[in-house]
Amino acid sequence: MRILDPRTAQTCEMPRETVLCLGNFDGVHLGHRALIRAAREMRDEKYPHAALGVFCFRGLSSDWLSQNPPGHLTSEEERLERFAEAGAELAVIADFSRLRDTEPQEFVRRILVGDCHCVAAACGFNHRFGRRGEGTLDLLREMLDGRLLVQEAVMAGGEPISSTRIRRLLTEGKPDEAAALMGHPYLLTAPVISGAQLGRTIGFPTVNQRFAPLALIPRAGVYQTDCEVAGRHYAGVTDIGTRPTVDGVHEVRCETHLLDFAGDLYGKAVRVAFLRYLREERKFETVEALREQIARDRETVRRLAEERG
Repeated sequence: MRILDPRTAQTCEMPRETVLCLGNFDGVHLGHRALIRAAREMRDEKYPHAALGVFCFRGLSSDWLSQNPPGHLTSEEERLERFAEAGAELAVIADFSRLRDTEPQEFVRRILVGDCHCVAAACGFNHRFGRRGEGTLDLLREMLDGRLLVQEAVMAGGEPISSTRIRRLLTEGKPDEAAALMGHPYLLTAPVISGAQLGRTIGFPTVNQRFAPLALIPRAGVYQTDCEVAGRHYAGVTDIGTRPTVDGVHEVRCETHLLDFAGDLYGKAVRVAFLRYLREERKFETVEALREQIARDRETVRRLAEERG
């Protein structure tokens, strides 16, 4: 296990007492934030000397349990940022492969209480733990002598907020609805790589990036984005699509035209926030037709960015 301070992403010592929030926390959405907030209130009232922490895994448990695991909504770095924003003072990042066969009672006794000095815990209403997910809320409550807070589902639009729901929205091309449930836009943070440079030849240079291997890939098409470059923000027109590689495999690409930017970004990290889906990808009969469509997309994004402020 790694013990990190989410505010600095640096390793730290395990505190003498902790109140731990348990879960995967993919996306650190509004439901997760409600859980952390409730746990903080419980800590402040009943265990003021304990550090408020989050216990989760490197990656997601589904990476190991599913033959077709869902894409991740956040990288580990982004999760830590969101934990810090939510008020967590500690993040315990465990290796699921090492703990997956741990009996539920041993997990609570040895890992939570023994290693993590847990005096109280908080989790969602559907939380399971231990080998084959055999650990129940009743068992956890019993082994912690009742010191367990269970967060009921947080609702939005008549449905529970969940990582699964947010993934579905992103794959349907609804990043604005997904952002409303996460409390922040879906992000791609990656270095700029070399591309075919077609955009440059038609007057619309682009930055090219790849999604991380386990990241969720939103619906293919063209998006309004907000792009952060070295602390400055630029409106962007981002195209997600596929192209064949030399060995015939179709590779997902992400290309962004930054409005009002000039400079070389190769090798530098750019953070792209997906705000709105504009249109589907389509083929154009001529380069001139492509140029005209990109010009229209750029003006649409400029107008939306001005409205957004």
